[in-house]
Amino acid sequence: MPSHHDQDEASVLVRRALDQYESALIAYTAGILSGDIEKARDVVQDALLKLYLTEPDRVRENLKSWLFTVCRNRAFDVLRKEHRLELGNDEAMDTAPDQELDPSDSADMHELYQQVWNCVDRLRPNQREVVRLKFLHDCSYQEIAGITGLSVGNVGFIMHHAIKKLREHLGRELADQLPHHHS
Repeated sequence: MPSHHDQDEASVLVRRALDQYESALIAYTAGILSGDIEKARDVVQDALLKLYLTEPDRVRENLKSWLFTVCRNRAFDVLRKEHRLELGNDEAMDTAPDQELDPSDSADMHELYQQVWNCVDRLRPNQREVVRLKFLHDCSYQEIAGITGLSVGNVGFIMHHAIKKLREHLGRELADQLPHHHS
C-alpha cells in the first residue's frame, strides 16, 4: 500500500495530469481509435487511475511521456481486442485532427491547416504519429522516443522524412490550386 505521503503526491500528480494533458491525451488516443472519443476517454481514465497507483518517483520527472505511453499501449490493447489492428492497417491510426487545432481567425490559414493535416494523413503511420506528437502535442524528440519505443535518432530520422514528404505533398496540392501559367 503506498504510504500516506505517496498518496498525497499521487493525487497532486493526477490533478496536474488532468489540468495539463487530459484533452491532448483524449485527442491523441482518439486518433489511434479511429476518432472514437468515448473509448478514448475511457482509456485516459484508466491511465489516470494507473498514475494514481504508481510510485510518484517513477513518473514525476517524465509525467507527459509516461501518460502518452500508457494511453498508446492501452489504445492498442483495445484495438487488438476488437481485432481491428492488423499490421499495416492504416485506418487504425487515422483520424481528422482538426478538432485539436484552434482554427485560426483567417479562413485562408484554416484552409492551409486543413491541407497540411490532410497531407499528414497520407504519411506512413509511424511518420504520422511522430508528426502529431511533435506538432499537436508538443512533445520533444526525447518524449516521442519514450512514447513510441523508438530511439531518439530514429525519431529524428522519421521526422526528417515526414517533413520532406509533407513538403512534396503540399507543393503538389498548392501547385494544383494555382492558376496554371503556360510557359
